[in-house]
Amino acid sequence: MKLSDLLHASSTWARVFRFVVVGGLAFVLDAGLVFSMVHLGLDKYLSRALSLFVVVLFTFVLNRQATFAAKGWPSVQEVAAYIAASLIGLLINYLVFVGASWIKFPLLLAMAAGTIIASAFNFLAYGRIFKGKPD
Repeated sequence: MKLSDLLHASSTWARVFRFVVVGGLAFVLDAGLVFSMVHLGLDKYLSRALSLFVVVLFTFVLNRQATFAAKGWPSVQEVAAYIAASLIGLLINYLVFVGASWIKFPLLLAMAAGTIIASAFNFLAYGRIFKGKPD
């Protein structure tokens, strides 16, 4: 399968690929925000909480359109379900981040651990939210 096929196909593997790309972009945004805020003097825990809020908005748009190919305006129910699923994913992400920080993982590795573990939950949850949307 060519890269261009992965960008447009509706198979599960193509969606996983697009989800990973969106997640990678979101992680770069997340890390950039956290490191910037920490550099400006904010606490790393507060910085991560604030950055995750921004990342949820970013991933909603990209996952909805690029990963799951939803069309049209999102419904109120869709947005509410995405936010609810994201809050659970964020809680998983943040708790893993805090645990990894407590056991002295470097900041970037602690962030990556939280992101990777929460991503599996998020992919499954978002797939259920957008499953009725046409490709």
